[in-house]
Amino acid sequence: MAAATVKEERMLHYYAIAEAGDGGSWWISFPGRDGIVSAADDAGQIVQQAQDALASAAMHGGRLPPSIEDGAAPPDDLSEFQSPAMVVVIPFAVSVARAAAE
Repeated sequence: MAAATVKEERMLHYYAIAEAGDGGSWWISFPGRDGIVSAADDAGQIVQQAQDALASAAMHGGRLPPSIEDGAAPPDDLSEFQSPAMVVVIPFAVSVARAAAE
């Protein structure tokens, strides 16, 4: 008989780069994952928009960037980004499958 699996959520944290756009907007990207991007109308929306981008990537089978818990280091060179640019830590709940206790 096959072991049953249970999905549970685990909170992980990811580094994102937010760089200034026009009119107070922000472009959001994740180091090492060029395909996961988003935009925010203002700085107050950066975390939510980044979480939405991670959720969309996970829902469509995309690989998420390495998490801080998995050893990701913060980007140390933002010179290629539009100034001002900043590193933002994004909390994100990831579904993880585990064997169910019998």
